[in-house]
Amino acid sequence: MANEVKLTVTLGEALAARLNAAAAAQGWSAESLAADCIAQNLEVALRHRVLIERIEQIDAAILDMAQAVGELGVPSAGIDR
Repeated sequence: MANEVKLTVTLGEALAARLNAAAAAQGWSAESLAADCIAQNLEVALRHRVLIERIEQIDAAILDMAQAVGELGVPSAGIDR
């Protein structure tokens, strides 16, 4: 499929054994459990990145507002009549 990405994951012996045991306990394959775990972690990472970008946008907007308020508070020269 065009929208799929294939990854090769190499695990240490101890972690591979834990993965196999956890998958077997649920009646799953180790590959499907690993794929689900990776997918969940990627989703969390993407959400985190979006949140960081939004925080940066909000910080920039707050800075712009603070500068505008600062400019409004600057005493101006008197009005000539």
